[in-house]
Amino acid sequence: MVVGASARTLSAAAAAAVFCAALVLPCCLSAQDQAAAQKTPRRILVSVEKTLFSGLSADDLGVLQRSFLTSLSIADGAPSPVAYGQKAFPSRPADRDKAARAVGADAWLLLVVSGSKARPVLRVESSDLIYETHTLGFTVNRREPFPLMDINREEWGDVIPLVVKAYPAMDPEVYSGGPPAAATLIVRALPGTVISGLSPKPVTVGKDGAASVDPPSPAPYTLRATLAGYVPSTVSFYLDGQKEIAVTQVRVPWLLFDLVFLDGLYPGVSATLASSPFPGFLRLGFTTFRFGIAVNQDQFFSSLPLSQFTLLAGIYLSPEDKPTRWYVGAGPVLRVSIPPGGSFTVDELLPWGVQLVGGVEFSLVPHLRLFVEHAPSGYFTPQPALFNAYYGNDVTIPYFLLGSAVALDPFEVRIGLRWVL
Repeated sequence: MVVGASARTLSAAAAAAVFCAALVLPCCLSAQDQAAAQKTPRRILVSVEKTLFSGLSADDLGVLQRSFLTSLSIADGAPSPVAYGQKAFPSRPADRDKAARAVGADAWLLLVVSGSKARPVLRVESSDLIYETHTLGFTVNRREPFPLMDINREEWGDVIPLVVKAYPAMDPEVYSGGPPAAATLIVRALPGTVISGLSPKPVTVGKDGAASVDPPSPAPYTLRATLAGYVPSTVSFYLDGQKEIAVTQVRVPWLLFDLVFLDGLYPGVSATLASSPFPGFLRLGFTTFRFGIAVNQDQFFSSLPLSQFTLLAGIYLSPEDKPTRWYVGAGPVLRVSIPPGGSFTVDELLPWGVQLVGGVEFSLVPHLRLFVEHAPSGYFTPQPALFNAYYGNDVTIPYFLLGSAVALDPFEVRIGLRWVL
């Protein structure tokens, strides 16, 4: 009985000690440790890619991506990674931000493997959506290949610590301000502007220049504002306490001026009138063959007593705010002759024709675009007998297809610069 009592006394004492420890130990933790336990990890979209001459196969790249994501996910204090599921990460930072927001991430990271399989080179780019900063941009030159046959040995020690340092966990009140809750946001824009991206259905700005929405906050958003006669505007922001968002709107340009080279050889100019809200345009162009670059070795310059006017009606297939815009068009062509010492006349053999145009323009800087057009043309003659006398079966014109009363140029290309006035 004495032994049983002693054991019972020891058990009670042990239970009391455990109970006291449970009460005392949390108080003994440092404030820093308690704060660290309460922090919320960041969420980062990750894409691992390779260059064409890296020597890595698609399977190798898949192994590396899984290794990197695994190592990042288990690293102490690291952001939670989300794998990018598409083939190629977007090239524009704005599109990368959009891809991250689409999966609920607040940052993105791109890891590109180049160099060679024996000596890989790692390029890391990363951006923080909350603070709108480019946080990482560095290159690592490896002196040895990846341990692809034993990928568990790859710890990514030259990359992951820098990612952890760039994206530390955040206090909940700083990161999210608590669970998302509806917050009233006023969007300032021109009356009649349609705002989408902040609510299940688009809202229209009233006559007072304001629209009220109640999106959950805090959270990242991208709104799109459209109004007839104005370039669509896109605004990305992190909603966390703001009461108003102002949208900057720019009128659709109505006049464009082109400096162009036909087939890269003959110069020309054109002026374009754009319409709104319909994405159509009307263009008047002039190209001269009086001077150009020769295509043979006998002479550097060439000169033909011909010029042509074109009138083109077309339509843009891409929105005004896209950096790359496609368009098509068609219209008549008038060929004129200006012989040396002679008078201005309409060309007798091929006075007129029809031109089809398919083009694409690239935005270089504000108000300046580079464009390339494929413009196959057909020219017709009112004098078949005279035409055949000049261009019979024994005569050929480079790149032209000749018929009994028609000449087709299926390979005509126009390259130039377009100023938006």
